[in-house]
Amino acid sequence: MTSDRVRRRDVLTAIGGVSLLGSAGVGTAAGHRTSVTLLHDTHLHGRYANAFADDLNVERYFGLMNAVEGVSSGVASGSNTLRIGNGDDLASSVLSAAFDGRHVVSAFNAGGLDYDTFGNHDFDMGPETLRERVGESRFTWVSANAREDGDVFAADAGARRYALEEVEGVTLAVTGLITPEAPEITSVGEDTAVLDPVPAAREVVAEARADGADAVIVSSHLSGSTARRVARDVDGIDAIVGDHAASLLERPAVVDGTLLSFVGDQFARLGELDLRVAADDGVVGHSFTLHALGEASVNGDPWVGLIASGFRSRLAERLDVELGRTTVPLDARESVVRARESNVGNYVADAVRDDVDADVGLMNGGGIRGDARYLPDASESSPATITRETVVSLLPFPNTTAGLSVSGRTLLAALENGVSRVADGSGRFPQVSGLSYAYDPTRAAGERITEATVGGEPVDPGATYDLGTNDFVAGGGDGYAGLADVERYRPAEEGALLSDIVGDRIEAAGTIRPETEGRITVVGDG
Repeated sequence: MTSDRVRRRDVLTAIGGVSLLGSAGVGTAAGHRTSVTLLHDTHLHGRYANAFADDLNVERYFGLMNAVEGVSSGVASGSNTLRIGNGDDLASSVLSAAFDGRHVVSAFNAGGLDYDTFGNHDFDMGPETLRERVGESRFTWVSANAREDGDVFAADAGARRYALEEVEGVTLAVTGLITPEAPEITSVGEDTAVLDPVPAAREVVAEARADGADAVIVSSHLSGSTARRVARDVDGIDAIVGDHAASLLERPAVVDGTLLSFVGDQFARLGELDLRVAADDGVVGHSFTLHALGEASVNGDPWVGLIASGFRSRLAERLDVELGRTTVPLDARESVVRARESNVGNYVADAVRDDVDADVGLMNGGGIRGDARYLPDASESSPATITRETVVSLLPFPNTTAGLSVSGRTLLAALENGVSRVADGSGRFPQVSGLSYAYDPTRAAGERITEATVGGEPVDPGATYDLGTNDFVAGGGDGYAGLADVERYRPAEEGALLSDIVGDRIEAAGTIRPETEGRITVVGDG
């Protein structure tokens, strides 16, 4: 941790509460026991409120933490409580697009968060932006398997592979784990490696135990099945909190002696995991309370509320700008953009294709966000207003356009990749422009495309096509590895921001009516 960073525990050190340890542990009396409370977790996706319930918001969430602890604000939090996030906090949302995650770090600083780990969406703005946010954090980012130059990612900004805390005579180690899929589904950069969580955790747990840790806590951005594998295969982990897939356990599971506690995401619930920790013996008992924010009568944390109010006001000033109107709803539901043709998918793919003057366009459905039918009441008789906020909600990632020259064989392989994980709801699903295709989801992955045409003619494996896409896909993201090394006639560095080209297109048209046109056929569907 950098020397100029001040956390609530540093203040408490002065009054004998809790101290943050350095690289060496502090000896404790054999057999000594104490209780430690973990309040977890975050997983906010860059939002200040739940997508479907405004009362489930960041100020009330930290207010609930305060109520559980019996304090007035997070900065006054007690000595035996740790507030732990589990990543996917900085992005993706309208606020994230406007403030690059700074709004979340500011709220967490005000709310007294102690630790967070990297989730895949925390890298969505790129590794350098994340490094800046780590440097601005008064809490500590921890990760065992996000590595850079032989150390944890952003070590130069204050991140650590693990941190040690002495709490009333026992020593805790806190580390974190990011999903191993991260390099494929987000922008970790060329210099960031994401290690297999099992060997990475073994290494860090062993070091933490050698440093004097009596118990090891993992802030997890792993899927539940991977977290269970870590619990089975890594000795010495006492608790794993948080879940990449935002699943919910009504009470912690126990896997080979390791507690697993998952409480969902987006402010709906707060986990209160009380651990009884013995020096030299680790966790010897626990209790758990699952708090539902929607059922809690709590006030918002005053400092978090002040921060949130400021960012919300600044966002409104930036985005409350009318661009045009639509006579139909804009369908960005995940069940549509990640499985079949979407009218908004068509519109975005057309904009990308036109921007780089390509033969065909391909937009990964996972880049179209919101999981909603935007402007659901739009009609011919009553067009709905599209604001800049609408566009940034749909396209919150800072992706730019790119133009590639690809063979027909590479184009067909890209389509096969795009439909290879439809059953998983993968964001790689291709929304397209200038081409049509049919796929059979019952076939084996790699053999699902049954037809693909450009200009009414079958795709010729030996021909060359100009393909417009975004920088993430062009760089091999979402499994499109075959596009990473092809010729670029418009490098992504020279490309336009997706939200800008779509916004400009709407503004130029005035009123839009995007439709589905039979570009994508699901064989056997209806």
